[in-house]
Amino acid sequence: MEGRQLVLNDGTVIPDGEAGLSQGFLWLYLPGYTIQQAVAVAFDSNKTAVIVFEYGDMSSTYEGYTVCTSVSEDDGQASVCLTQA
Repeated sequence: MEGRQLVLNDGTVIPDGEAGLSQGFLWLYLPGYTIQQAVAVAFDSNKTAVIVFEYGDMSSTYEGYTVCTSVSEDDGQASVCLTQA
C-alpha cells in the first residue's frame, strides 16, 4: 500500500513503517531499521506513548503501548511487539 508511515509521539517519522493490533499486542514493522535502531524505539516509552499509522488517506492511532515484549529482525526488516502497561 502506498503512502504508509509511522509517526511516533516524539515526531519521529518512519517511512514505509506499519502497525497492527492483534490480541492486545501492537506490532510495528520497521523496514530498513537495524535491530539496534528498533531497540532504541521499543524501549523509549516517550516515542511509543502515541503511535499513528498513516496509510493513504486513512490512519489509525494507538495510545499507551509502552511495554516492549519482543524485538526481532528478519530480511532487513525489524519488528517490535508492544503491549499496554
